[in-house]
Amino acid sequence: MVACCPLASQLGVRVGIAIAQATELVTSQIRRAATNDSLPPVVCEHDPVADSVALDQLAANLQSELSPLVAIETLGKRRWAGQVLLEPDTLFCDLSGVTHLFDGEPGILAAARRCLQTFGWEGQLAIADNAAAAWALAHYNHSANFISNDLIADIQPLSVNGLRIETETKHTLDRLGIDTIGGLLRLPRGGLAQRLGDGIVRRLAEVLGEVDVPLRFYHAEQQHQSITTLEYPTDDLSIIADRVNRLTATVIASLSASRRGALRLVCHLGLADQTRRKTVVGLFAPTLDQKHIQGLIQSGIESLSLASPICKIGLTVLQSATLQTQQQSLFASSQANEDEADAWGQDSASKQSLGRLIDTLSGRLGSDAVLGIRLSDNPLPERAYRTYCLTDHQTRKALKRLPSKQRRVHRTADDDRASSRHFYSAPTRHDTRRRPMKLLRSPLPLRPIPASNSTASGRQNTASLQDRLPSFELSGRLHRIVYYWGPERIETGWWDGPSVRRDYYRVETDSGHLWWIFRDLATDGKWFLHGRFS
Repeated sequence: MVACCPLASQLGVRVGIAIAQATELVTSQIRRAATNDSLPPVVCEHDPVADSVALDQLAANLQSELSPLVAIETLGKRRWAGQVLLEPDTLFCDLSGVTHLFDGEPGILAAARRCLQTFGWEGQLAIADNAAAAWALAHYNHSANFISNDLIADIQPLSVNGLRIETETKHTLDRLGIDTIGGLLRLPRGGLAQRLGDGIVRRLAEVLGEVDVPLRFYHAEQQHQSITTLEYPTDDLSIIADRVNRLTATVIASLSASRRGALRLVCHLGLADQTRRKTVVGLFAPTLDQKHIQGLIQSGIESLSLASPICKIGLTVLQSATLQTQQQSLFASSQANEDEADAWGQDSASKQSLGRLIDTLSGRLGSDAVLGIRLSDNPLPERAYRTYCLTDHQTRKALKRLPSKQRRVHRTADDDRASSRHFYSAPTRHDTRRRPMKLLRSPLPLRPIPASNSTASGRQNTASLQDRLPSFELSGRLHRIVYYWGPERIETGWWDGPSVRRDYYRVETDSGHLWWIFRDLATDGKWFLHGRFS
């Protein structure tokens, strides 16, 4: 979801514009495709990194077409009432001194609408006296293009969610029967502060323009690039390598002046047949190592299949970051401190070696072949992790902000004594065999064999007959369960789509295999093999 909202003005005049896209990016794609019967809707997984990139692109476009001062809204640590995602969805544009360039405020709204249409989006626009009021009008006013002429009268019918209050405060207001900003304005602020805290009073002061809202202005990153045209088209790799070396030196010098290192570069090749090819280089860590960067670019060029000789080469830095520096030793030149210098510099050298290894493998095998793993909060084992490209720093930053589902669990002495009384104990969170070493990509269906009168041995032998684990057939072979541990219930929440409810068991078969199987309670109790412990 993308939104643009106005900046507050201490002069009390309308100086801002607010644009709020009512749906997420994927929903916008579905709406556009639905208008054309020949195009199927595009459905994809929500990507917070793509949302952030799209917001930056819109901010850059508004900065060049509408106002030189564009800010991206700042968020708190918790979601506001009525907020679906903890992501920025609003841009604030200061219109001081630019309104006359568009023949008034209606022209401003029309220009902002055209900027949105450039990216294929639809939005909610509002102009108000301050940032908080514009945010509320853009999100909770029914008009797609709204210009506030009377601030108090315009914000009174809006929902209290327009104040960006805490969810607990919203629940208290619901119990009191207060659902609009106008209802809050009719109450004394002293009583509100005593009953609901100072936060809601501060939000009221912001929407009335009595307090300025802190905003983070958008600054486009400086572009570092270099282009050269060859005297004549050539496919000689030595000549191409020499030109790439010169371009890399120029770009490195530009980055060094800004005290930044390259993270992502693109090398454009202009061919003699008027076609263009490119190779993109992603780096694990910011660097100014010219030889390393040149080698990666050269490897990318060699992997391309060029139909004609090269006549033009361009190198552009797509992403850069502040250099990571670390002093290895206080007295590195001293012979007595060489061992200490090695000890201090070992971690830094290891990180540099790891980064170069990742860069080289990504350049040779492709960025999609060298991946990292991040645990997620999804309870389903097949969705308990996600992979990401190690050279995609937008994704890496977004994943760092996500909370990890791992929690440290401390065992007490009582727990140890209790578990020692039983030979077959239930798995705990610190048990190394709680989860299988190998998780199948897709669970394999098992054909259960009706249990005989004899019961399986284990701690749970007191279970009723219909709950006992049966023997099962897999790949034409009968497997009899000797021991089992469980069940462990794993289920999803209602907000994750169709309900998934499973009872997982660790079972040991008569052949000595230790497997992880589950009973799908949502499909009439069908059994599946999901993992192997050995």
